[in-house]
Amino acid sequence: MTGRFIPPPAIKDILMGIFYSLLIILVMYTIPLIGLFAWVVLPLPILFYRLKIGRAGSAVIMAANMTILIILSGSAAFNILYFGSLLITGFLLGECIEKHLPVEKVMLFTCLGLIGLFCASILLYSASRSQGIDQVISGYTTRYEAVANRLFSESAQLYPDVDLDRQLFEEASRLFMLTFPGIILSIYMTMALLNVLFIRRLLNKKGIVVQTLENLSRWRAPDKLVLALIGLSVLLFLPIGGLKIISINCLILLSLVYFFQGMAVVSFFFKKKNVPFAIKSFFYILIAIQPIFLIIVVGCGLFDTWINFRRLDADTTAQ
Repeated sequence: MTGRFIPPPAIKDILMGIFYSLLIILVMYTIPLIGLFAWVVLPLPILFYRLKIGRAGSAVIMAANMTILIILSGSAAFNILYFGSLLITGFLLGECIEKHLPVEKVMLFTCLGLIGLFCASILLYSASRSQGIDQVISGYTTRYEAVANRLFSESAQLYPDVDLDRQLFEEASRLFMLTFPGIILSIYMTMALLNVLFIRRLLNKKGIVVQTLENLSRWRAPDKLVLALIGLSVLLFLPIGGLKIISINCLILLSLVYFFQGMAVVSFFFKKKNVPFAIKSFFYILIAIQPIFLIIVVGCGLFDTWINFRRLDADTTAQ
């Protein structure tokens, strides 16, 4: 993890990195049920070998995987947008972790880096098709609406006894499209954080400690972020469509930030009280499947800004 170029890169590590990445992709393709979760760890092989063999070796692993995928599928567009983004995520995470950045900067710079690459890809794609960016986006939007309408028609035919409100369905579909950027970014940031946690565990097993990734249970969002939360909540009620769309997507992202802080509070107390692994796992599953627990964790993270639960617990112990 020194960041130096190692000439030549370890061939065995490169081959293993290609193998592990392709194995995960194969599982995603062939076993849909497991594939729903397998995509979360696709950045992990690139991240691990980025830290182990350096920038050049991990770049070879990414290029080899993309080349194999393009050859097998015969189409590059979907692979670049989906699998490519996940592979690049592992590389960007490795770049940030190797510079010993704090975890919030690791997440932020990785997300911004991928957004920049995505925008560049859209520009190149629109230029190659001689289309404007608005035409490209409207094309995908039209395609989504067609799929949504087909799903509604098929559902109505399959369940004739169920009174499906088309207007309500269209309203829900429109709301989903408006919040799509915030939802996608939230899913992406959650996936990136999980890979950070996975790599920290792998490195700890090998006796490597990255100080900036330790004590994540004490992480707190900046206090001034509450002002952004209040401001965005006010904008949500203004009669300006563009501001509403921006504010609701930003509020989704802020909710995720406070969810992370709430999970840090929960993790802190679990660690302090030496809660058994089985109980912790059960509680985390409840958070994942029960919206009420998810809301409680978000609220816990938000109120921790003022109450600072972890400091209060420390003061109580000291007394």
